[in-house]
Amino acid sequence: MERNGELDLSLLPRELKVMLTILNHREGNLVLEQNIDWNYFLQLVKHHRIYPLVYAKLGELRDPAVPPFVMEVLKREYQKNTFSMLHLSAEMERVSKLFSEQNIKLLFLKGPPIAQDIYGDISLRTSKDLDVLIQLEDVKRAESILKKLGYIKEENLFSVFNEWRWIHHHVVYSHPKKRVQIEIHWRTIPFPAKEAPFYELWGRRRKSNLTTSPVYILGREDLFMFLITHGSKHGWHRLRWLADIDYMLKNKSCYQNKEILQSNGHYNLIGQSLLLTNAIFNTIVPEELNSLTERSYSRKLSELAIPCILHMSEFFMKKGTNNSQFEIEPVFFHLITKLINIKSLLFPHRYIYQQMSILQRVFQVIRLLYPQASEEDQLKLPKALKILYFPLRPYLWMKRKSASSRREKSKQFENVQ
Repeated sequence: MERNGELDLSLLPRELKVMLTILNHREGNLVLEQNIDWNYFLQLVKHHRIYPLVYAKLGELRDPAVPPFVMEVLKREYQKNTFSMLHLSAEMERVSKLFSEQNIKLLFLKGPPIAQDIYGDISLRTSKDLDVLIQLEDVKRAESILKKLGYIKEENLFSVFNEWRWIHHHVVYSHPKKRVQIEIHWRTIPFPAKEAPFYELWGRRRKSNLTTSPVYILGREDLFMFLITHGSKHGWHRLRWLADIDYMLKNKSCYQNKEILQSNGHYNLIGQSLLLTNAIFNTIVPEELNSLTERSYSRKLSELAIPCILHMSEFFMKKGTNNSQFEIEPVFFHLITKLINIKSLLFPHRYIYQQMSILQRVFQVIRLLYPQASEEDQLKLPKALKILYFPLRPYLWMKRKSASSRREKSKQFENVQ
């Protein structure tokens, strides 16, 4: 399948198009659009976690149209990422060895071995943490090992009926001195989405060639599917996931066994990811997978994904920035309005809603209404009364958000003073 011209990329900002022009350039002179806001370009490149690839490509092209300060910023970020990945590699090997000694089967989902596997170079992909997959019955033992290593659980999983097993699919641990974060997963994607059981994933595992002691990663098709389901779940707000898929398709390493790809029925998600990489990265879709791109729902999802990428990217880029126009008085009213419009809380974009099954949408509602550890921190109730957290959750949520907004407003006022 050649480049698909049906997806409308006209909504993409000029600076994002320049980024894609650089990454997709193959031969001849590089022609960039005029009047580029290079500061915004750098913002986008860093947000999409794709700056190592952009820096490497610009290093090859040596185009004079790119200002020197842009190359300097990219070089600095590239070097920081390289050091970070080396640091993660050392910790990854250490953790893997300790888990192995305790007979805990461990598969790495993200981090240096994935960068090495996809790009052949750990410096060409970013990773802020180590995501690992283990069996559910090993979660408690894994926590014990991490605590002995100095890791601290970031949040306790709220539990009334031992429901943490399906309400959540991972738990996060951080090391305050090493500044390393490890996510322990017992599912690759949230329940109730279908996924291969652990024993099948373990049976198809591959040994990374990055370290001397054994470190295991997902099989090629399983890694391909993980990137697709992970990117879809997050509305593709980082183009890094599509860049990963692009590289895997170009290396022809992820579709040798179509039965594995189709075993969990994610046909539409696979099809839309192929259409997106085709439109955004000029990736030629292999003939073996063409039928998945011809599905009408795959095409619908890919069309919805483009505005979602923009919407979610803008949200995450602005997240945490100060809004000086925000007033204290209407905070509570604003939160009530937001809570009433529950669909926008659950599904921030139409694409997020459409790519879920009906069962997934139902469980998304359950997760929103289900009490979290933050409620327990706000209001301590005895075990016999924990059931009251359910009716109290909307009130406690609004109270927490209101207090957070007031603190933010207070900080803004202090900064002005």
